[in-house]
Amino acid sequence: MARPVSADDHGPACLILAGTGALALLPLGTGALGLAALGSALALLVARIAWQDLTDFTIPDSATLSLALLGLAWRVAVAGEAGEGVVAELTLIALDGLLCGGALLVLREAYFRRRGHDGIGLGDVKLAAAGGILVGTGGFAWCLLGASVFGIVLLLGRRGLAVPDGTTEARLAFGAVLAPALAFGWLVAAIPVG
Repeated sequence: MARPVSADDHGPACLILAGTGALALLPLGTGALGLAALGSALALLVARIAWQDLTDFTIPDSATLSLALLGLAWRVAVAGEAGEGVVAELTLIALDGLLCGGALLVLREAYFRRRGHDGIGLGDVKLAAAGGILVGTGGFAWCLLGASVFGIVLLLGRRGLAVPDGTTEARLAFGAVLAPALAFGWLVAAIPVG
């Protein structure tokens, strides 16, 4: 009999994947090859986050941390190639993580105080902080908007397809929607224009 998958499974693999993607930026830079290497690692992490959240409404901390590490490595590499100060970029990265994670934490607490139960999990809050590190505050706002609209469409579609006498799941695995939106937002911002 197979044991259920827990949110802690595959933790070392996620961290090794993030380390490999980040280290690939050293010889490859932020050009096409570096973009492909980091994007591949990011796609695997997003798939891991989405799969776990869809399975049991949890987001693995190791995958979230790995996502943040990839974002940190990318933004520092981009700043270094642009000749910007690394210390200033690290300060902005920390601020982006705090603002994005803090925004969802405030929403979580406001919802809890109004309804008496959690509407946003702590995994979603941590994913928001990692997303802020990955795409910045402005990028996160667009990703959050896109994920929220898509989540509403999913819920409406699920209700529309529900059996009249059956019960439908009222919850949404938001991390499974937000993580791909963050990856898409990163890709849009990372691909050079023209």
